[in-house]
Amino acid sequence: MTSIFIECIYFVNYFLLGMQMKITAVKAIPLEATFASIFGGEGQVPAQLKTPAAHFQRIPRKGQYSTLVIVEADDGSVGYGECFGLPHPVQATALINEVVAPTLIGASVGAPDAMTTDLRAYFYALGLTRGAAMEALSGVDIALWDLLARSRKQPLATTLGAEPGPVSVYVSPIPFRNTPVETVAEVNDFIRQGYKAFKLKVGRGVKVDLDHIEAARDAAGTAPLYLDANCAYDVDSAIELARHLDRFDIAWLEEPINPDNPEGLRAVRAASPVPIGAGENEFTQEAYQALIRAEAVDFLQCNIGRAGGVSGLIATGSLCRKHGLKLAPHGVGACVAVAASVHACRAAEAFVTYEVNRLINPLRDKLALAPIELRDGMLVASDRAGHGGEPNPDLLDTYTLHWQTVGQ
Repeated sequence: MTSIFIECIYFVNYFLLGMQMKITAVKAIPLEATFASIFGGEGQVPAQLKTPAAHFQRIPRKGQYSTLVIVEADDGSVGYGECFGLPHPVQATALINEVVAPTLIGASVGAPDAMTTDLRAYFYALGLTRGAAMEALSGVDIALWDLLARSRKQPLATTLGAEPGPVSVYVSPIPFRNTPVETVAEVNDFIRQGYKAFKLKVGRGVKVDLDHIEAARDAAGTAPLYLDANCAYDVDSAIELARHLDRFDIAWLEEPINPDNPEGLRAVRAASPVPIGAGENEFTQEAYQALIRAEAVDFLQCNIGRAGGVSGLIATGSLCRKHGLKLAPHGVGACVAVAASVHACRAAEAFVTYEVNRLINPLRDKLALAPIELRDGMLVASDRAGHGGEPNPDLLDTYTLHWQTVGQ
């Protein structure tokens, strides 16, 4: 399907379906599920949950977080969106409720990306091109797309010009474990669950990494094996690790260095015998274009809850097609983000695989009215109206984060 054809479908959906609707309410709700609450106390939380990867070694994870976005229209239609939650959801929540909502209420429903153009320009002018402001707009975009699809009583994939159905995936994380034997056990557990491709966390030093990579490869057999360093290395150390990887049949090495160094990543890619992936910590099309100009990546890994929502994921796929890259979206999120991603992946150009994150997360696995189906090692975009990941209203209060501002 060409991008021109997709744009024609967008036009019909935006202006024939949405032109009569107006936004009546926009609301953001911060959500949390702490590990301590899940396991009955801080001391009962397994170590691999607190420090599953390189970027949590000094500041351990405390739980799962997300910002739920609810958009309502005057015809009774409701759409659900989600903002990326780490490290904390309060910033995006406040921006939506205090800045975004007043701007959108009363607006006619049209192209979601166009509806947030002025807000994006406003945030850009304030220098807010990364972080909570972009995540806030991403969550709103998802909610607007869901609203459009649900107003037509069709799956989101259909609204995007595709059809619901299975999506190729890999499972993660195989977290930091103390021994290679424990890493093998993690792989075997995922195999028993029905997954057919795997991602291992690396970034503890080349020698330790290689021991666990070898163990994971032996356990996975010929299945695809991906590596994720979560920005653990400098350029020289990343190159040192990469030069050992050709014997392990690695599908990609993800984020070996800090994301703010495209030229450094280019040097790693030039020296690496395996492809390089990055993009989960980027927020804009301009950032992805910078990676492409630097010839720094083979895979772009946008997260739907921080890099422009559904509109951003589709745009990143078009960018990949144009420049000969592959799209492999980041899969960390709660029930709304995962469901929306799976539908968007069905429509996105250059899409190859989606990350199924299985770090324990009630916001993903318990909050949804209907869980996403895993069939033959693939996630299935449902044929329900919208993205199908709407939350169970009876559980919202259970996971709502209540906080007080300073001085209250």
